[in-house]
Amino acid sequence: MLLALHDQKGTTAFGPQLDPALGGAVLAELLGTHKIEIRDEGKRGLVTVVDRSPIDDPILDAALADLEGLRRRGDPMTTVLRLARLKDLRAKVALSLCRRGIVRETEKEILLLFRRKVYPTVNPEPEDALIARVRAALDRTDERDARTTVLIGLADTAGALSAIYDRRERKALKATLRSIREADVAVRATHDAVEALMMTISVTSVVT
Repeated sequence: MLLALHDQKGTTAFGPQLDPALGGAVLAELLGTHKIEIRDEGKRGLVTVVDRSPIDDPILDAALADLEGLRRRGDPMTTVLRLARLKDLRAKVALSLCRRGIVRETEKEILLLFRRKVYPTVNPEPEDALIARVRAALDRTDERDARTTVLIGLADTAGALSAIYDRRERKALKATLRSIREADVAVRATHDAVEALMMTISVTSVVT
């Protein structure tokens, strides 16, 4: 989310791809805290809640409750798309950054008719540290811990690495980014979810 937010304007970039990336991040967090697991059932495996105890994080707890309430479990891609549609997910993630003093919530007037929430940066240090971490991990494999690897994969899938690297640099990293995408289940599921979403949007545009 930090990479998606414009530092001065407080608006979000990367369009509809950002939502599946946030959904993938929630899936990765739930996997990392061992609240869910992907069981070897069906073609792609099924996401299964294995620990219903609260995490004390409002976003993750809401996601866990949502998955627990399902009548039928979904595969990782379906689950990412479901998590991406959690109510006000973008705003809730942005507000979590507000509570940490990284961004502030304000409103922007649009065409003198509408107002929308925006989140300009007030403390750039966390994002600067994040960018340094990503660069170090992609420059040196020994700096690539599991959490940073997932972050890189999700950012790549959303197109958010363009906030750090120009097109030529991203092209040079193409093989590395592909290996990261293929190695992690949450990143792979997010990539599939983004592709499915963009295909749906493309088909809808043609039909309408």
